[in-house]
Amino acid sequence: MNQPHDETIALLGGTGKEGQGLALRFAAAGFRVVIGSREASKARKAAVALLDRLPGTLISGGENSAIVPEADLVFLCVPFERAGELLDTCRPHWREGCIVVDTTVPLRFESGSVALIELAEPSGSQHLAARLPPGVPLVAAFKTISAYTLADLEARLDCDLMVCGDDPGARSSVIGAASALGSGLRVLDGGPLRHARALEAMCALAIGLNRRYKTKSARFRVVGV
Repeated sequence: MNQPHDETIALLGGTGKEGQGLALRFAAAGFRVVIGSREASKARKAAVALLDRLPGTLISGGENSAIVPEADLVFLCVPFERAGELLDTCRPHWREGCIVVDTTVPLRFESGSVALIELAEPSGSQHLAARLPPGVPLVAAFKTISAYTLADLEARLDCDLMVCGDDPGARSSVIGAASALGSGLRVLDGGPLRHARALEAMCALAIGLNRRYKTKSARFRVVGV
């Protein structure tokens, strides 16, 4: 395990594949990680299973809204269609200075293909940011790395991660935390939150590439930067 970090990472809906992959990566990097679920017992069970894989790390579990007040970075790991309702449920528990990291992508699957859902806002992240109270910024990140790749700790990430958000301080905090993961991951400042639409399109592209080439780990590298 790496040197410990001061930040606490909370993963709303963290019992799914995305949440567990992020939990493993951040715990291995020395962060305190709290997995959330609608049922606290399910979250605690998932935490115990991950601790079996990473003994000596700091992983615990609890009910989604209960873990929000103790976190510095709160990762939204549920499917996009459930994300707004979850944010509303947690609304009384947000504290000023907490940062929400949106990993969700508004996708629809039909006839063997994947496409982005059209929203009133330019991106899914902007749609969700409107559900948060003032003083709780939302940053888009981890939309272009598959849960499969995150969960395989033997695999190097070896890709670029773009981080987008309208609050420069929040964006910088997420860049710093993600950079601590190492494993060949380069973290780039992707600018304002409206650029999250490009990341969401890249996610759809990666899913298509994975299906076409029968893999699970398509991801992206930016050259010339």
